Amino acid sequence: MTTTKWTAAILATTALTAFAFTSVAAQEAPAADAAAEAPLSAEESAAQLEFLKAQVQAMQEQLEILKAANAANTASFKAAPELTGQKGTANEGFKFKVRGRFMYDSAYTENPNNAIATKDLGFTTRVRRVRLGVEGGLPGGFGYKAEFDFANAAVGFGDVVLSYRKPNSPWELTLGNFESLDGLEQITSSRFISFVERAQFNEAFNNTRRLGFAATYISADNVFRASIGAFNDTINADRGLNDDYILAARVTYSPQALGGQLHFGGNYQYRKFQTNTLGITYQARPFTQNTDTRFISTAGIAARGDQIFGLEAVGIFGPLHVTAEGQYNKVDVIRPTEVLTDGDIATGSRFAGDADFFGFYAEAGYWFTGETRGFSNGLWNRTKVLNPIDKGGPGAWQLNARYDYLDLTNRVQNGAAGLVAPNFVNGGTQTGYLASLIWQPIDYVRFTLQYTHGVVEGGARQSAVNGAARCPANSGAGVDCDFSFNVGVLRAAFDF
Repeated sequence: MTTTKWTAAILATTALTAFAFTSVAAQEAPAADAAAEAPLSAEESAAQLEFLKAQVQAMQEQLEILKAANAANTASFKAAPELTGQKGTANEGFKFKVRGRFMYDSAYTENPNNAIATKDLGFTTRVRRVRLGVEGGLPGGFGYKAEFDFANAAVGFGDVVLSYRKPNSPWELTLGNFESLDGLEQITSSRFISFVERAQFNEAFNNTRRLGFAATYISADNVFRASIGAFNDTINADRGLNDDYILAARVTYSPQALGGQLHFGGNYQYRKFQTNTLGITYQARPFTQNTDTRFISTAGIAARGDQIFGLEAVGIFGPLHVTAEGQYNKVDVIRPTEVLTDGDIATGSRFAGDADFFGFYAEAGYWFTGETRGFSNGLWNRTKVLNPIDKGGPGAWQLNARYDYLDLTNRVQNGAAGLVAPNFVNGGTQTGYLASLIWQPIDYVRFTLQYTHGVVEGGARQSAVNGAARCPANSGAGVDCDFSFNVGVLRAAFDF
């Protein structure tokens, strides 16, 4: 029984007890006393009646106060308990919610021509994410979020941030471990993307969370957003030396137009690497993280840093959405004859000129059950199921198609002869043709069935797959050394 019900019962019992006691006392009074008492006048009876009415009214007011107090301390549910302090109470400004997610993947990744010596391909299962955390708010405009990932037999971190936005202010400040103002899909939660993994350039260019600070300007209508930030290393980085840093910016414009939701954005990152390991590797898996085998990779490149330029666009028109996004990466390569000073250490191969790489994707999706893909604050968001199965409906069904291209091959010196260092980065190109079928039985449960046909050209794997006689290790343009592979993935996921 709730506090309100207990209180109502107590008050009612008290009133009934008092009435019964008065009645019994009146009945048991000696006859002499009854005779001695004069009958009540009309005025006295009216006064007693008014007194009783006042008592009942007071009890009703107390009951309403208790109801309000009980409501202020009652959790609402959005797949998990959520407590919100009610306005006008001592709890005003406080908010607390437990959050988490679970994602389980079963996948088959084809071994091209069965030529790659690894047991990491074929059929595999994996818990992709197991996250548990909290989020909430504090009086004065503060907010917080902390997520911990328990997959991969180790404890990792998701967003661990403290934010501040003064009421009615256009500025929001964020401090902690979060995405370094990357592009649309990288910043979007994995709960709301259309495929089991983000576009491959995000993995290849090492886009991830970093410790840092960002300031965001938000227009009054929430259509225009501009962020700038400075970041250091990842939250798990060695504290012995972490003089690497990122300066980043992201600008988005998301108007309602043409009968739907539009979105345009740009992002930029200026990244400097640690001086005791001046190097980086750009590589990507075959569209699933159920394997650690990469078909394309630059191997280690000696470099001081890089710059990333990104563009993004979205159109949402009822159940249909279309989106495209790309990033260009310009690498500040260390030359073969360059002499390092101040104890700087280069790791990886040196090249005769700066390298540049590129990746992009284009996607379209359609909800056959009439939903509209969720979008807010310049990012993808939760799609609300119109007819969930717990209400007798079919849930939400969506079909998506994507073209995903990544180029990690670059001739770093114009006019140079040969396709080897210091003139050529032979990382290879990887193209994916993807389709996914998504079923959301309710808002917080999702099943994703994905098929990918991939094509690789160049790179270090071509000799193993097609034979060294046909495809020497450093062969490039004009040589038919591409190979293909297929990947199937089924993901079951829920979040709260």
